[in-house]
Amino acid sequence: MSTEHGARGPNELRLALRAGVISIVASAAITLVKFLAWSLTGSTAVLSDAAESLVNVAAASMATWSVVVAARPADADHPYGHGKAESISAAVEGLMIAGAASLIFVVAVRALVVGPVIVRLDYGIVLSAATAGANLVLGLYLVRIGRRAGSAAIEADGQHVMTDVITTAGTIVALVAVKLTELAWIDPLVALAVAVNIVRIGWRIVRRALGGLLDEADFELLEQLSAALERNRQPEWVGIHELRSWFSGSFRHFDLHLSVPRYLSVEQAHRIGDKLESTILEQVGGGGDVVVHLDPCESRQCGSCTLEDCPVRASPLREPFRFGVEAMTRKGLV
Repeated sequence: MSTEHGARGPNELRLALRAGVISIVASAAITLVKFLAWSLTGSTAVLSDAAESLVNVAAASMATWSVVVAARPADADHPYGHGKAESISAAVEGLMIAGAASLIFVVAVRALVVGPVIVRLDYGIVLSAATAGANLVLGLYLVRIGRRAGSAAIEADGQHVMTDVITTAGTIVALVAVKLTELAWIDPLVALAVAVNIVRIGWRIVRRALGGLLDEADFELLEQLSAALERNRQPEWVGIHELRSWFSGSFRHFDLHLSVPRYLSVEQAHRIGDKLESTILEQVGGGGDVVVHLDPCESRQCGSCTLEDCPVRASPLREPFRFGVEAMTRKGLV
């Protein structure tokens, strides 16, 4: 038996799409300002910052595309929907960040070898500070909307923009240090340090995206589900095993085996399963489906069954079945 309720609704989709368009336009404008700052100063750090922002534009475009694709309903070719498009987008975005970091390394090392020449530091500091403020506002907005709309791609785009704030902060530090000390080699050295941080954050985004593509279990959600089942325990829920859960974009899938009293009719067993499904979907709080396989209980489960006045009980209750993650995800009966 299976129960499903809708994936991302029209309001959430509109929110995500609007955020994607805003990200594209804002990132393009910010990138142009950074390249202007580089043309005025000749700073390696500023050039690296501009290159990283150029990736933001491509990433924002890809994130918006993935939101549109992920919103498509399930079909014969994609029975679980198209939600993984968002994980693919986030993975590519993380790789783009790594590519930007590689470019920064190359440019910075070259500047250290050849010797940097930096001019008009005041212009660079002011313009960089302005872009940092704009990116901070944009990044916070995208992360908030991504979580609200259940969009992994928009949230990842926001996290990417937030890394740009760190990059720009490093650029400002480099320009101020060069202005105060007149040591031009500080500029490419700071660019190298910023590149290391970009790689770290890019890997975090890729790691999360790969978790979605490889159907990695969400143990935080499973723990919340465990607590919800304990709170809403029904005597006829003799036990749960072989629970599996994975996500596709904002859509959550659950598959499990529920043991019910073996003397019940098929209709009675299905009503019990329906109650379990509704409890799980309420806990998910968004789009999802639940597949429950109904199994007749076995005599060895009597010791953990809380059903009173059971006509087929073979042994008394010793310890109630606990809806813990380890017990519910175990293969076979506990």
